[in-house]
Amino acid sequence: MAKRILVVDDEPDIVEYLKTLLEDNGYQVHGANNGVDAMEKLKANRPDLILLDLQMPEETGTGLYRKLRDKKSLATIPVIIISGMAGRNVAVSKSVVVLDKPIDDQRILTEVEKALAD
Repeated sequence: MAKRILVVDDEPDIVEYLKTLLEDNGYQVHGANNGVDAMEKLKANRPDLILLDLQMPEETGTGLYRKLRDKKSLATIPVIIISGMAGRNVAVSKSVVVLDKPIDDQRILTEVEKALAD
């Protein structure tokens, strides 16, 4: 069974790009455009991994990350931050992988594989 990944980013092009990249590599991928949409998708279908942008309208990635860590049923889902935001490393736990935009396909695939291997 394919591992499930939720991509959360307010830029539809980024969501589609990552969705295509990950699906082409055997993952089942769902997209969300903000933290509110992501929480709805999390309730419906718990993913094995979340790729999360930090700067989004309605619910920031930082806010969503904190909600995930506060909810016992969601706290164990690994999160990879993909952001172009300066200072993003202070916004989330140091144990989370933080990747820069623009996106490096090979680095994302490597980090996804590592996160799902744990």
